[in-house]
Amino acid sequence: MHLSPKKTDTIQFWVLNVASFLAQLTIAMVNLALVYHLRRVFALGADGIGLAASIGPATYLVFCILLAPYTIHYRPRHLVQLSLAGMGFSVFLFVSTHTLVVAYIALALYGAFMSLLWPQIEGWFSRGKEGAGLNRVANAFNFSWSFGVGVSSYIAGLLVELSTTMPFYVSLLLFAVVYLIIFISSALVPGIRAVQSEHSDNKANAKVDQSTPLRFYAWAGIIALYSGMSVILTIFPLYAQDELGISESQTGLLLLIRGVATCLSFLALGRLEFWHFKKRYIFLVQILFALFCLLAAGFSSPIPYAFFFLVFGFLFAFAYDQSMFHGASGSINRSHRMIIHEVLLTIGTILGAVGGGYIYEKLSFSRLLLVVASSALVLVSIEMAIACVWRRRKQ
Repeated sequence: MHLSPKKTDTIQFWVLNVASFLAQLTIAMVNLALVYHLRRVFALGADGIGLAASIGPATYLVFCILLAPYTIHYRPRHLVQLSLAGMGFSVFLFVSTHTLVVAYIALALYGAFMSLLWPQIEGWFSRGKEGAGLNRVANAFNFSWSFGVGVSSYIAGLLVELSTTMPFYVSLLLFAVVYLIIFISSALVPGIRAVQSEHSDNKANAKVDQSTPLRFYAWAGIIALYSGMSVILTIFPLYAQDELGISESQTGLLLLIRGVATCLSFLALGRLEFWHFKKRYIFLVQILFALFCLLAAGFSSPIPYAFFFLVFGFLFAFAYDQSMFHGASGSINRSHRMIIHEVLLTIGTILGAVGGGYIYEKLSFSRLLLVVASSALVLVSIEMAIACVWRRRKQ
């Protein structure tokens, strides 16, 4: 099948976005079901669940770092296929066991195999793109995966009410579907099949790095916002069940509000360029996040939390976009930059899950939000101080 480069690029665009939607839908379904499964099958408390939920992100972080020097030498589609197969095996091992140690091993394998997924897809779709073109493909990808998270929250809530194992078996089927999408598209479209490793592509095109230092401020922001995301996805379902007294499906519906807000924000940001290369918007997002966490610390019913999730969905999308865009802009080592992006958001995930679980268990959910808000304000204050010192030195 002979296709023009433009046609091939369009097909690849849709293949990667559909695959990202289904993959993230599946991953988010596993993550939410994990909370309820660990409580019902293994009788873990909030701190134990937070610790268990952080195993996958921890091994994801470690293997992102360890494999970074080697993954650039392989074609991205091969690594993505290996990742999907490995995650499917890990989920099957987890749902099949009633031994906690084996469950921990399965979660560790799950995170390790996932380290081959997102950095490769992100480096793959952003290769050769800059400016408005990079913004367009990045936000299409962001919409795809965030839409998957939003949809899966409600679906997982419904499935968990039937059985805590049901979401895991559905996820196995979905992982297989994503694998087949990558495999079939690579077989049918020569342009996708011919995508080289990043090392070979850089060597062939003699690219020069022109990165922006704004990425450092955006990377700090993604740690803060992902800590909040981890609290919402891991600790809030427990709080909703223990204190608010609402069902799993109702919790999923609340989380869906955040997902929809994030999706719509990604669509809007993909068409807007006013925030490109402007650090004041990076700081503004982090300050607003801290202020709304302070406000939410006083909530005690589902409806105010729906408002909080709506606002958080927008702020989260903005922070994620800033990290991905400024991290990739001008860089020739896209997969390495995406690995840094993924490592930092994983640090935020672990901080939110482990620290959030401990604080919630010992204190309360409102106190947890106060800690998150205070930490975010301290972080952005440090960033602004560094920015002032850097500006004075330049002058």
